[in-house]
This record gives sequence, structure tokens and C-alpha cells, in this order.
Amino acid sequence: MFRKKINNKILLTIPYLIISLVFLVIPTIMIFIKPFIQVDNYSIADNWNFIDNFIWSKIFITAIDAFITTIVCILISYPLAYFIAFDSSRRFRVISLLLVTTPIWMSFLIKLTGLKTFFDTCNGYENSTSGEIFTIIGLVYLYLPFMVLPIYNVLSDLPKNLIFASKDLGHNSWTTFISVIVPYTKNALFSGITLVFLPSLTTVAVSNVLNNQPSGSLIGSILMDEGQLAITSQISLARVSTLSLIIVLLLLMGWILIMVIKKTYLKLMKK
Repeated sequence: MFRKKINNKILLTIPYLIISLVFLVIPTIMIFIKPFIQVDNYSIADNWNFIDNFIWSKIFITAIDAFITTIVCILISYPLAYFIAFDSSRRFRVISLLLVTTPIWMSFLIKLTGLKTFFDTCNGYENSTSGEIFTIIGLVYLYLPFMVLPIYNVLSDLPKNLIFASKDLGHNSWTTFISVIVPYTKNALFSGITLVFLPSLTTVAVSNVLNNQPSGSLIGSILMDEGQLAITSQISLARVSTLSLIIVLLLLMGWILIMVIKKTYLKLMKK
């Protein structure tokens, strides 16, 4: 009987393994080995020379925009999710969640076009949006629901007696938030950060639509442009693979740095 259950589990995982192998593992391996293969009349160095100062500056600006977007989403999401989760009116909760999730239902480009039209109408002329601030506003508008929903789902299950106990122990609202709510929702917070930061880091159309500066494009737009050329050009494919590899390595280095800082902090706290 036990062996039969194991065999059934293996059979159920086979379709998932095949799909992951064909659509995830093999393409990822091909992308990661492409920068180290000579194509056409170009050398391997030509694949990497594409990563010049301009590309590094775009990576830096994109990372800053994604970081600011994530922080703004956190600052908005926590109080919004808290008030929705703990409001006594079920109708208010339903309407609020409906308003939060409505942008998810609409097309990506329709939302950006509508936001740009709104800014142009307020400013009184077309193509009035210029600057990184409009890119960040667009990113927050697009990805805010992905920060609110995980936090709300956890807060809706938070036992209220934990908050009452914190208040009885003399904590005010701020210290209760720091000592009770944040630790309780930390997994949801990490999920929200992942769902906001990573898409913001590789977004394509936001800066093209909302930032009219000639140099307003982000690294995602460069990836898209090179990716379109890669359909017919092997060197473009190698270069876009190199850029993708660089971004993945930077994310990996950032994650390792965060883990090291976290472990160091926990060790210091124990001492």
C-alpha cells in the first residue's frame, strides 16, 4: 500500500517535471551557456563588450527605481491591508479588496495608457510626463496589489488577542506594529517584496510610456530590444543572454549579501 502511494506520487510529478525541463531548465541552461560560445565572426569577448558603462548605468537606475517602488508599496500596503483586514464591516472589506484587485484584471498597456492620459489631462498638454518619478508612480500603480494581497491574507488570520495582549503590556500602536504585526507577517512581506521588486527590475513598457525623456528607458527595454533582434541575429542572442546572466548574478549576490547580514545580525543579537 505504501509503495503504491509512492508510485502514484511519482506519476503525478512526471508531467510537472517534463514541463519544467522543457520550458524552464533547458531554456535557462541555453541562455547561460550562450555568452561563452563564439557566434558568427564575433569572439566571446564581443558578447561581453556589450556590457559597457551605459548598460551598467541603466542597471543601476533600474535597481534604484525598483527599490524605491518596493519601499513605497510597503509603506502603502501595511496600513491599507491592516485597515481592510480589521474593519468590522464585511461590505467595506469586499469593496476595498475589489478596488485593490481591479487593476490586475485590466491589460498592462491599457493601465499605462490610462495613467498617462490622466497626467496629460491634469497638466493640460500631451506627453507631459518626463522624469523617473513618473516611472516609479507607474510601477507602484501596477504592482501595489501584489504587495497588499499577501499582507492582507496573513493579517486577516491574525488573532486579535495578540494585539490586545500587546496593548495590555503597555505597548502603543507603533511598538505593537513592530513587535507583533511585522514578525507575524514577515513571510507575506518577503513574498510581496519578491512579487514587486523582481517585475519592477525587468519591466519593459512602463518607462517607455510614462517617461518621455530620451534616456528614460530602463534595462528591461534594452532586453526587449536586443531580444527582438535576437530572432534573426545570433550575436544579439548572445548579448541578451549575457545581459540576462549579469542580472541573475547581481540578484544572487544581493540575496547572499542579505543572508550574510541577517545571520550576522542574529548572532550579534544572541550575544
